Amino acid sequence: MAAAVIDKKFYTAIYTIAMPIALQNIISFSVNLMDTVMLGKLGEIALSASSLANQMFFIFNVVCFGVASGAIVLASQYWGKRDSVAIQKITGLAVKIIIGFSVLFTIIVVAFPTQIMSIFSPDREVIEAGARYLRVVAFSYTTGGISATFLMILRSVETVKISVLIYSISFCVNVFFNYIFIFGKFGAPVMGVTGAAVGTVIARVTECIVLVFYLKFFEKKIQYKLRTLLSFDKDLMQDLIRYGMPVMINEFLWAVGVSVHSVILGHISASVVAANSICNVVYQLATSFIFGVGSATAVITGNIIGSGDIPYLQSCVKKFKKLYFFLGVASALLLILLKKPVLSIYNIEPQTLDFANQLMVAYAFAIFFMAYTCPLITGIFRGSGDTRFAALVDIGCLWCVIPIGAVAAFVFHLPPLIVFACLKMDYPLKTMFCLLRLRGTNWIRSVTR
Repeated sequence: MAAAVIDKKFYTAIYTIAMPIALQNIISFSVNLMDTVMLGKLGEIALSASSLANQMFFIFNVVCFGVASGAIVLASQYWGKRDSVAIQKITGLAVKIIIGFSVLFTIIVVAFPTQIMSIFSPDREVIEAGARYLRVVAFSYTTGGISATFLMILRSVETVKISVLIYSISFCVNVFFNYIFIFGKFGAPVMGVTGAAVGTVIARVTECIVLVFYLKFFEKKIQYKLRTLLSFDKDLMQDLIRYGMPVMINEFLWAVGVSVHSVILGHISASVVAANSICNVVYQLATSFIFGVGSATAVITGNIIGSGDIPYLQSCVKKFKKLYFFLGVASALLLILLKKPVLSIYNIEPQTLDFANQLMVAYAFAIFFMAYTCPLITGIFRGSGDTRFAALVDIGCLWCVIPIGAVAAFVFHLPPLIVFACLKMDYPLKTMFCLLRLRGTNWIRSVTR
């Protein structure tokens, strides 16, 4: 009877946290999907330009994720102790860091858009279109970063539904203004790629305004106070650096590594870039629930360690591993099933369609291992405070296979499918190292004071 109660408690916690986060991810990725569909109507140049230009936002977004994830390591365990004041101070520290990064990224992108685009593609048309996009979209970084950080830290106290509402509003705003400015509707000029950037900026500002309104009038668990957010706690900053810095470095180097993937594929041909852009959006959609489960795992793990119930944590880990396996199988099947209907939407050349068909199958194999490693690294190990091991495995495996992919592409000139497979070999390696780590108990660490 007791075991049944624990099982119900475990799966209820997973469902109530993971589902809203998964919906948030689906909405967020749907914005990317709508961007690619709308820009795909303008041709492969516009599609490739926006995709490659967004690599800078991808890097910035992952830095935000790293900072917020580091804060969640602390906040989730403090929530296990119901210490809301500490969580407010942690949030304030994280937001200050994000604002600093956002200003830096904005200055770099506005000052050097052409140089940045030339890293990702040698095609002059793609570079020029991407530079126009970057000059505008850079102004969405600060508001987008602040919103993402607050919403992620709210997950640590199991407040997750508000993110679905905010991102739903952002999605509608983005699609509406994209339609107006990309195609020149309702008297607006036809702006093409630049119009997509304008729509993104308006959407990010809107979601930040809605978030501030929610925090001011409706948030009741943490009860944020401006004075506490602006305060500086030396001890908590030291803890954030100690446990959060490995996560920040992890996410930054991971983002750079994934962007190097885009550089490698981008120098093969524009058709490969367009095919990968399409497949990657579908892949992100399929991984929405995986990231939701990973976030739920981190919150649950941190809360349990904060409460001191280690035997229950070890019981949960066994259930987590079974869940990850079935999640991988389901995600791979979903990609295969979505392949034909999704590709039929796009107006692309036959060669690009052929590449996309091949890459979609390769993504299906990759997602099986990703469904296992992602929740282990971002959930169990980070939630337990074992952030250094998580960073070492995630970064080490990724950067070990990048040279193999580069040699396959530029020395042996192998087909795009083989190059892609080489770049995704890190996932099976990560799975092996993570399972070995879970055999002991060194990964269980309390990070609260």
